[in-house]
Order: sequence, then structure tokens, then C-alpha cells
Amino acid sequence: MRMGSSALAVCALLTLSGCGGVDTATPAGGAAVPPGTTSRVPTSATPAQETPTRPAVLFGGDYRFGSGLVVTVSEPKTFTPSESAFPDADRAAAFMLTVRNETDKPYRLSQLSVRAGTPDERAPQVVDPTQGYTGIVEADHDLPTGDEIKLQYAFAVPARRTPVELTVCPEMSGRVEAVYHGRV
Repeated sequence: MRMGSSALAVCALLTLSGCGGVDTATPAGGAAVPPGTTSRVPTSATPAQETPTRPAVLFGGDYRFGSGLVVTVSEPKTFTPSESAFPDADRAAAFMLTVRNETDKPYRLSQLSVRAGTPDERAPQVVDPTQGYTGIVEADHDLPTGDEIKLQYAFAVPARRTPVELTVCPEMSGRVEAVYHGRV
């Protein structure tokens, strides 16, 4: 069977998007849940070979990955970075990530990847110790089953109000991700 050029283009686009891939674990039960809830969504009988989707969650919402890891991304808080911030930026947006381990084994925080971007470009992470934005300082620790941790991230954003996406990948393979979005 021969694939058309548009089908090949779609396959190439899906391969290049995200943290290195998309959530192909649909049968494992990954699903967006309303803020403040932890209810499980029934697993799908859909084969993993179907076209995967990138789950989109509004800022302030929870997402339960197929593994059972639940990540909440707060509404963004904009601020003016201090003189000691790196990189130099006029405006930044801070996000509080709450990572809750509802899996059956400890979760290594160094597996977590978080990146942000606007429609025009990728947003660099801002490290501003003066204001408490230091990135993950406990990356070499395990999060025990049933525990949660709060992590603060900050990213440089344009001076004008703009749509922003925050992509969270819970594993190094980058095959699983959730995209949180809103205006900053």
C-alpha cells in the first residue's frame, strides 16, 4: 500500500512535535481531570496504533498520566525578574507544578521535563534566586508513592499578553506529554 505525500507529512509532523513524541499510552488511562480531583478515567479499548493526541489542559488543571502520576500546573503569575536573574528578561511568568505520585513505585524527579513557549518561539527558563525561582533543586530524589511535591518554574515571556503553552514530560523517553495552556 502506498502512502500519499500528505499522509507522510502528517506522520513527520507527529514525529517531530512535543518532547520527542506524543502520548501513545492511551490504553493506560491518561486523562485530564478537573482541578482538585483525582478520579480515574476508564481505560480506553482503543489500540495504541491509532493516531495519538497531545492532551491539552488549561492552567490550573490536573492531568493524570497513564502511569498514575498526576501533575497540576497553577495559573501563571507574571513578575519582573531581578537584576540577578538569568537570562536577562523584562517579564517572566512563574508556574507552580504539583507532582503527585499515585503510581505503584517511587518516581525519580530527574525524569521530569518542563518547557514553555509562545506561538512565536520557545521561552527560556528564568532562574532568579532573589525571587525564589531556582528550578528543581531536588532532581536526584525519589518521590515516594502517595506523596506530592511542589516545584516552581519561571519562563521569560513577551511584554504583551500572549498565549503560552507549558509542556510537561514525566519520563526521559519523551513519548508521553501533556500541554497546559492559557494567556500570560
